[in-house]
Amino acid sequence: MRTTGVISIVAMVLLAAAGCGGGSSGSASDKAKSHACDARSDIQAQVNTLKGLPLSPDSVDKAKTALQKINSDLDTIATAAATVKGDLASQLKAANAAFKTQVQQIADSITSAQSLTAAATALASAGSTLSNAYQHAFANVQC
Repeated sequence: MRTTGVISIVAMVLLAAAGCGGGSSGSASDKAKSHACDARSDIQAQVNTLKGLPLSPDSVDKAKTALQKINSDLDTIATAAATVKGDLASQLKAANAAFKTQVQQIADSITSAQSLTAAATALASAGSTLSNAYQHAFANVQC
């Protein structure tokens, strides 16, 4: 009888530990939400980087890097949105689609510039344009 009691207690402790996070560290939806919200925050940081770039030759390369990071974040959000549950999923999908279009237009204007002057001009407006687009697209996303 005593062995059965000990086994029962050990089993209950193990079940309690698993229920308190001893097993996995959250649902797939929670992890996806975390990834999407982290990517959303990084997009804001990259937009701020673009807004703060001075008009200089090396700024074009910095802008391209920021845009690449934004595109990577948008891919992360697209992947995560498929797993996120509730209203956040539709918010992420709509924001992602709207903002991705703006990012592509800005990237095209910078990378297709025929001269450094044209690239600098495109870069000068890129930060504020993307900032406005970000605010508009992600305004309803509640992370």
